[in-house]
Amino acid sequence: MTINAYGTGAYRAASGPSFVGQRAQFDDLQRQLATQEKSTTYGGLGTDRTVSLDLNAKLATIDSWLHGIQLSSTNLKLMSDGVSTFGKLASDARNNMTANSYLPSSTGQTGPQVLATDKLKQTLDILNNSVNGRYLFSGKTTDTEPTASFDRIMNGDGAGRAGVKQLIDERRQADLGSGLGRLTVGGSGTTATISEEPTVHPYGFKIATANATGTAITTTLNAGPPADVGVNVTAQPLVGDVLSIGLNLPDGTTTTIQLTARANGSNGPASTTFEIGPDVNTTAANLRAAIGAALGTEAQTTLSAASSQVAAQNFFAGSASNPPVRVPGPPFATATAPPSNTGAAATATVIWYKGDDGSDPARSTSTVQVDQGQRVGVGARANEQAFQIGLAQFAIMSAETFSAADPNSQARYGAMAARVNDRLGFGGTAQKPTEIITELGSAQAALKGAQTRHQTTQDYLTTTLSGVQNVSKEDVAAQILAVQTQLQSSYQVTAMLSKLTLTSYL
Repeated sequence: MTINAYGTGAYRAASGPSFVGQRAQFDDLQRQLATQEKSTTYGGLGTDRTVSLDLNAKLATIDSWLHGIQLSSTNLKLMSDGVSTFGKLASDARNNMTANSYLPSSTGQTGPQVLATDKLKQTLDILNNSVNGRYLFSGKTTDTEPTASFDRIMNGDGAGRAGVKQLIDERRQADLGSGLGRLTVGGSGTTATISEEPTVHPYGFKIATANATGTAITTTLNAGPPADVGVNVTAQPLVGDVLSIGLNLPDGTTTTIQLTARANGSNGPASTTFEIGPDVNTTAANLRAAIGAALGTEAQTTLSAASSQVAAQNFFAGSASNPPVRVPGPPFATATAPPSNTGAAATATVIWYKGDDGSDPARSTSTVQVDQGQRVGVGARANEQAFQIGLAQFAIMSAETFSAADPNSQARYGAMAARVNDRLGFGGTAQKPTEIITELGSAQAALKGAQTRHQTTQDYLTTTLSGVQNVSKEDVAAQILAVQTQLQSSYQVTAMLSKLTLTSYL
């Protein structure tokens, strides 16, 4: 008789697969306890594998959005801080630059001017700021440093390309002409005339108005262009009668020369008064001389300051695709053609801004995707209007000098200070630093909102995924204990059966 259950070799045939399976189950449970994961493969999750794949894909997308948000938030913070600093520099310069701040010095520059040089350098450093090799104010060309150096901007590159100082000098020559702002004073007998040059051009003074108080002096204005005004002394004026000539300046501002009649034999400033002579012819001759002196002084002061504004603004409005316009010349003092950036001028001027200069909004030059259908603009350009205005004013203050030996220095300084103060107020429709800060702040708010939303979703999906992929430590520990008990029992039974023979059975 044969006992099948305990026949020869029966325990070997039965125990091998049983032990291996239980041992594999025990090892897998130990892995689950250590990793808290149900399976090392998606296939091991069974029907839950599609849920796991979907949730992991969603979490990966959210991770990429959060990573982009984090990087862009850092960039926006640095950009906002930089623009805020620039705004403060402009405000400080505006407060410092007043006519009362003029003080002659051996260098020809006042304290606010020296500070303006530092402000220009600091602003260029702000605009050249980079993070992880990415220039923040270079538009789309994030690998290109956006601005030239302070020395190149002010003094040129030494290889034939002019800086802002040279452009200011050329424009000033063109505006001042022979010294009267491209106007001519003439007349004879009882008349005085003021005329613009026969060739119409954009340089120097442009006659706007003419009038006189009292009845002794009459004025006739021909609006032109070219404009001229005739002044006729029909009788002896009274002391205190005033002749006023209104002039338009190249930078869009206006000025008025006023000449007040003073008594015969008295003294007074040659550029603001004229002496009543013994007869009308002498009075008219004195008036002609006073007009020439007044125009000369006004040319050296207000016109000179206006000329600096035009040249600096033209320089900082230039870019690689649109070089700065310059006065054709030399000679510059007799130039009649309008400023141009064609021909030699196109390659003879330093291009201060080297970044992207497209026509699209600056903020759109760099975008970050923060959600499925939402992109946020986080770009900026160093040549945005607010920066151009600030840099031009800093450059003017840094470039101008005022000799203590020049009697017109204080008046010219006052004219410069008035214009700098006005421009740094960013009035009218000019872009203001606060506008850039507001736009960057809006982008930061959009990123923050998306980040909060994604983190909430991420937490929910992570919890859900944990329920699909992870195991309970308590359940696994109980299963390990059960399998361990089974293995121990199996080992004991197997050991007993391995010693069983037919003799001992009988």
